[in-house]
Amino acid sequence: MHRSEAIAFLTATYSALAGEKDLSPNNLAVNQRLGALVTTLQLWHTRAFGADLADDPSLAEVVRQLPLLCGIAECEMEKWWARRILASNCPGAQAVEAFWYLDNYRALCQAEYKLVGGGKPEQFAFLGSGALPMTAILLAQDHRDIQMRCVDCDEEACELADLLVRRLNLSERVSISQMRAENFTPRREETVICASLLQAPGLFAALQRAGAERLIIRDAEGVYRFCYRPAALPGTGYVERGRAPLSSRRINTSRYFEAARTSGLDPEAQAAI
Repeated sequence: MHRSEAIAFLTATYSALAGEKDLSPNNLAVNQRLGALVTTLQLWHTRAFGADLADDPSLAEVVRQLPLLCGIAECEMEKWWARRILASNCPGAQAVEAFWYLDNYRALCQAEYKLVGGGKPEQFAFLGSGALPMTAILLAQDHRDIQMRCVDCDEEACELADLLVRRLNLSERVSISQMRAENFTPRREETVICASLLQAPGLFAALQRAGAERLIIRDAEGVYRFCYRPAALPGTGYVERGRAPLSSRRINTSRYFEAARTSGLDPEAQAAI
């Protein structure tokens, strides 16, 4: 694809989605547009094409607004799928297997678990977990010793997520809490996962004050900046220790941070690096 064709495709996708009032999976046109967008971006990444398109001045409004529309659509999709799974006559785990992006989430979870490495972490917190907390579900299913705490500020999303976790018989190891992420108090041993759609400007300062030692932050790079906005990253109180890079199998870049004191560096020493 030529650059001009890519710009036209992205502009048309944004214009079409911006004109829709219903961004849920009930809208077939939205499903088709978003499906084509994700498939195209994955193809571009595979072909090493378009990584700098988000910096093109002609796409300034698109790169600013399209991720916001994708975020709304993702929240609607998660609620739609949670209701669908809860209404299914199939066993819960079997109903989850039909989820459109299950393979993407599975690859993401596997990459993030490897990032933490070492002593097989057992305590995780998932901030911005949404109505379909696939990260918590997949980690709990794949690792029987894991405990997950999920946090979201959306009341409806939390209600659906709680019902879903119960349907999957995971409620003893996965809990759902409604609160703002900035008000969450991590346990010392927890690895805190920050979701892509999380909106919490003061989060990292709050987590540092609360003593959080390990963070996984989902970021967006290259062509995937048309799906998600790049993440805010923590300041000098944390050291980046690993990164799961871009892949056609998962849209997010995952970054692993440890508190500077945990990494053997104090904040002042890290600032000097």
